[in-house]
Amino acid sequence: MENTDINISALENIDIDKLLRNAIKERIEKLMEIELNAYLEDNPGIKNGKYKRDLKTKYGEIKQLNIPRDRDSNFHTQVIEPYNRSIGMEDLIVSMYSNGISTRRIAGILEDILGNKYSKSTVSRITDLTMEEVYKFINRPLDKRYIAVFLDGLFFYLRRGNVDKEPVIFALGIKETGEYELLGFYLTVKESHNAYKDVLEDLYNRGLKEPLLIVADGIKNLDEEVMEIYPGSEFQLCTIHYTRGLKSNVREKDIEEITIDANKMFKCDNKEEAIIKFNDFKNKWENKYPKVIYNTEKNLGKLLRFYNYPSSIWRSLKSTNAIERFNGEVRRRVKTISSFPDEDSAMKVFYYKSIEYNSKHAFRKMNGYYKCKDEIKEMFQKRYPL
Repeated sequence: MENTDINISALENIDIDKLLRNAIKERIEKLMEIELNAYLEDNPGIKNGKYKRDLKTKYGEIKQLNIPRDRDSNFHTQVIEPYNRSIGMEDLIVSMYSNGISTRRIAGILEDILGNKYSKSTVSRITDLTMEEVYKFINRPLDKRYIAVFLDGLFFYLRRGNVDKEPVIFALGIKETGEYELLGFYLTVKESHNAYKDVLEDLYNRGLKEPLLIVADGIKNLDEEVMEIYPGSEFQLCTIHYTRGLKSNVREKDIEEITIDANKMFKCDNKEEAIIKFNDFKNKWENKYPKVIYNTEKNLGKLLRFYNYPSSIWRSLKSTNAIERFNGEVRRRVKTISSFPDEDSAMKVFYYKSIEYNSKHAFRKMNGYYKCKDEIKEMFQKRYPL
């Protein structure tokens, strides 16, 4: 039987001129066009032609590669890194895999590109080379101080004998200097406060000792776990999760009105005004929905904690929106995979998306950071004196 596994080094013997001028250029351009079409299905925008770029490969240089773009320049192809002028076949395989394309499908795409058979097992071996980097990433040391740490989970399908839904918990931080950083991801069988406690303990053991604020949704007893591990920090209950939760506790005809009234608490000029808005909310709805008012009042301190921080960053701190946007990107990739065959396969995809996020946000500051960086510095000094 013919051996269908091809060593990467064997590619050097391919007719480079014919390969580059025809098949590879054509297929890579097609992949990027498919990417843009998929992007525009989920995001507002329109196509805006193409721009030319040369691309170096291990097998020669592709001249005048046509890179598609949208009018607002928000689309960035995942086949080629934005500032990288070269790509190897391993890079192409990893890029496709990280975007949810199965190893079997990648093998088919490479067969189209190269005219040679790349087996599923060959592609798997290439992606397996990254597991060492995965463990380096999830065990790397972290900064000591973070302005905020956001925790949120999503569910995906994983095979452990049978296929079932399991959660992965992501931790996202805002550095003392204002940049966002994906800190880690955690596969766990159940989304519980104990699972989140394990996440917090891992962050602490990796060097994150002095956060100002931990932001998460309504996981029972999570605030107590935060105070146990980080007694110098504060806990913020996600205001968006809170208002979403109202929908399951009020009648359909009241949802819009009660949500508008509840949100008034989170759009005030200060905490004192927010408490007045809560009292208005309570007086209006207590007779009709006493359980809603009871739970809101019980959690009011955690819902309004963001008011303790500079007003220029309230919007960034009062919900888990920052990490939910990242989760949305991961969820779109996971949807293309019916189920992961094992933990390693899932971890590789979460790793690829994490390093992609950190690369994009390496120099991006939190909105409003420059207006309050001196106040933030003072808060760290007061909260964690030397």
